[in-house]
Amino acid sequence: MNQKKVKQLRKRIKPIQVEWLKSLLPDEQAKTITVDNVDGLLPDQTHVFGGWQMYLSYMSDKWILKMLKQNPSITTYEELTEIQGNKNTWMNT
Repeated sequence: MNQKKVKQLRKRIKPIQVEWLKSLLPDEQAKTITVDNVDGLLPDQTHVFGGWQMYLSYMSDKWILKMLKQNPSITTYEELTEIQGNKNTWMNT
């Protein structure tokens, strides 16, 4: 992927993480989350080990960038969850 395109995608990571954290917390605490302080609120662990394999942690910078590269049209957390839900529908049938 072209460097300019990746740079544009990287700029979308923090706002998506802020939306995700705000959806998890009550309104009072959600008001304090901004793009500037989101790094301090996310876990330091970027990878998870399971089934004898390393996986990217959910909503880490690398995980979101991977999803954005696969679907460059994503701009919000809701769009991301919608696409993730569609990917997992084959397991429910």
